[in-house]
Amino acid sequence: MTATGTFSRRTWAVLVLGLAGALAVQILVATGIGGERASIAISDLGGVAVIGMAAAVTIRTALRFGKGEPLQKQWLAIGAGITLYVLGDLVWTYIEVVQGLEPPFPGLPDIFYTSMYIFMGYGIVSAALAYRGLVRIKAAIIGSAAIAVVSGGAIYLVLLREVLADPEVGLLEKVLNVYYPLGDVLLLLAPAVFIVLVVAQLGRGALAVPWRLVVAGLAILAVADSVYQWMEWQGTYQTGSIVDLGWMIGYVLLAAGASVMRDLIAPARRSVR
Repeated sequence: MTATGTFSRRTWAVLVLGLAGALAVQILVATGIGGERASIAISDLGGVAVIGMAAAVTIRTALRFGKGEPLQKQWLAIGAGITLYVLGDLVWTYIEVVQGLEPPFPGLPDIFYTSMYIFMGYGIVSAALAYRGLVRIKAAIIGSAAIAVVSGGAIYLVLLREVLADPEVGLLEKVLNVYYPLGDVLLLLAPAVFIVLVVAQLGRGALAVPWRLVVAGLAILAVADSVYQWMEWQGTYQTGSIVDLGWMIGYVLLAAGASVMRDLIAPARRSVR
């Protein structure tokens, strides 16, 4: 990141190439080139490539921290969470593309998808708590809690109330339908908002930039997950839908946030040397 606060070339490359890749995948799927099977393969493999890039960028950022430096394990946990999501997508791709079957819900990919929340949730929550003692966090807690309550209430009214009342939906399916959207809000989005509100008090605006990108990415992921759950409940979800684009864009923004964080720590490491 330069003195003017603009993104580095690396960060612009992550954003532009990531978003371009996501859009290219969606356009190819929309054209139906090669038929249905080819479109499914393009969608699945394209998503793995774009989100896999996000995982690599995030883990690389974590490794730029020195051993024992603050926030290293937090970014490693976030990168591990994205990697678990990619592994879930790989299993999904194998079932759908190689075996030619419709991935079940609930199914094997959900083991990786649900595990993702544990790692990413830990990374974001512990990163937020790393700033305690430096600022007054009461207002930040209230703000992030308000986001969680409002978002959780909206998800319940729009989606979960009807899903939970549907007698044809099995117990495990109901659990996952609740787990995914509420996990997005309670374990990912609200803690990320908390971080932004905290670092904004530290007197250096640049510190909030990576977390703002993380918040934007997680907000898109939360919407995409909620729409997916609704479509899955309605039986209308198909690989290559607009929801897939939302997931890719969300993870690209997370990767951009990681790249900005790397921009911020690089000058500090050079000054130490």
